[in-house]
Parts: sequence; C-alpha cells; structure tokens
Amino acid sequence: MKKGIFVFLILFISLPLYAEFSKGKIGVDVNYPGLGVRYFFTDKISAELKGQFEKDIGVYGLRGYYYFKPGEKLSLLSGLECDYVSFEGDESEGSGFAVELFVGGEYFFAKNISLQMDMGPAFIALNDKDTDESVGGVEYVVNIGINYYFGKGR
Repeated sequence: MKKGIFVFLILFISLPLYAEFSKGKIGVDVNYPGLGVRYFFTDKISAELKGQFEKDIGVYGLRGYYYFKPGEKLSLLSGLECDYVSFEGDESEGSGFAVELFVGGEYFFAKNISLQMDMGPAFIALNDKDTDESVGGVEYVVNIGINYYFGKGR
C-alpha cells in the first residue's frame, strides 16, 4: 500500500503541468500572513495589491512581477514591492514604508494553483508619531503563499 502511494506521488509531481499566464488573467493568493489579488497585463508582467496583517502591524502595498519563462511548471520571477506600514504597540504607534526587490519562483502543482516563494532585501523606514523617533534600514524578507488563477485571459 505504501509503495502504491509513493508511486502515485512521484507520477503526480512529474505531470507536465504548466502555468496559464496570459493577458487578463486574475489571481488570488493567500500568503503568510495575508491576502493578495493579481492581474496580468501581459504574459510576463503582472501587478498585485496585497495586505499582510499581524498583531498590531499592517502592511499594505503594490507588487510588480516579471516572469522570465511563463508557461513552465516552475516559473522564475523577479519584481519590486512598495508598501505602507502601520503599527501600534503598548509604547509606540506610527507608520512608515518599505521597498523590496525580490526574486523567486512559482511551482504549479495543479493547472491553476501554485506555491510561490520569493525573497530579497527590503529597505524599511518607520516613524513613531508620539516621539518623532525614526528608524530605517535594510532587512531580508522571505514571502511564501499559494496562488489560484482564474479568468479566460486573452
């Protein structure tokens, strides 16, 4: 029985699935810890509105994607993200921004469903509104999520 499950998994993983990126396609994603909606302007270029929410922190932004070889089971990508950040804690409250360059990939395990991971450096600047204290610096960020694509495209 275990051998049969193992063979099934190997066959399932090796199926020639591919991404159906095309102009007009729409994607929704659940990422850690938030949600996003993506629109494809061309087969290789898309934009995403996203929000991420953690206790006392909100990050809301726009991402631009470039896909190097759309239509592959594993699609490599790069992009730029710009975000508005708000936070509220016991001793501080404020806002700021983040700008991230990222590279990554999407692995399609079903025709319209993919697992995405990307990473890159992000410049983050925050300002406490009560004390006018500001901090800024570069941090490395890793994003992971599951995407679902729908729509007819072209």
